[in-house]
Amino acid sequence: MLKLILADDEKVIRETISSLINWDSLGIELAAVCENGPETLQEILDIKPDIVMTDIKMPGMSGLDLIGKVCTNTDLTIEFILLSGYADFEYAKQAIIYKVSNYLLKPCNESQIIDAIKKASGEIRRRKKIKELVPEAVISENISRYHYKEYINQILDYVDLHFADPNLSLKWIAQNILYMNVDYLSREFTHQTGQKFTDYLTNLRIAKAKVLLKGCQNEKIYTIADKVGFANNPQYFIQLFKSATGMTPRAWIKYGVMEKPLI
Repeated sequence: MLKLILADDEKVIRETISSLINWDSLGIELAAVCENGPETLQEILDIKPDIVMTDIKMPGMSGLDLIGKVCTNTDLTIEFILLSGYADFEYAKQAIIYKVSNYLLKPCNESQIIDAIKKASGEIRRRKKIKELVPEAVISENISRYHYKEYINQILDYVDLHFADPNLSLKWIAQNILYMNVDYLSREFTHQTGQKFTDYLTNLRIAKAKVLLKGCQNEKIYTIADKVGFANNPQYFIQLFKSATGMTPRAWIKYGVMEKPLI
């Protein structure tokens, strides 16, 4: 089950949300209920939850300051849901910077809270699935995305979901998703992530292919190539795979994670 921490300085809100939601039905363990910022931060460090639902206005430390400390000073990857009675756009802008999962204005009903939790849970499970599929990939999970600008996060998220599209390119993302200048995005992607977009995409595809090839004795190489974005040129996939691993895809099927085939 995923772990969630609830934080609000109003006792009635803490108790209402705690008792109102059927946590088990959502696959959630309510791991802690807190009444101020410092207490919440300590519980986060101790429990390492998957989701934190926090009020913005709290004694000792605001919800936004809490999120900032977690995002900049820890390696934890947490989905945050903000609760606020203040319909202030400045709060919303700050929430966007920290990539908050959801922003709920009080009073909010049971349905809104459940939808927010489901959205956060879905993102966590998607992220875990990617990590399980590509445990060795040098992808953005290894670097806190909170250090990237929002549009770079959007690029990374889109690539994680659409890497199998053979026509995927930064130019297409710039024109159809972000509506930004592709040359600027290319420079910023390299500056912020430390690698060119094409290198990132290739590394991710090769890492996915490594996992898919394991135990696939009867799988056609062109089928694997198709699954990782090389449907238009399986020979190029073989060339890139050999350059990255030191062996052909067929040899990888036989020898697995070994760096060189047995002689």
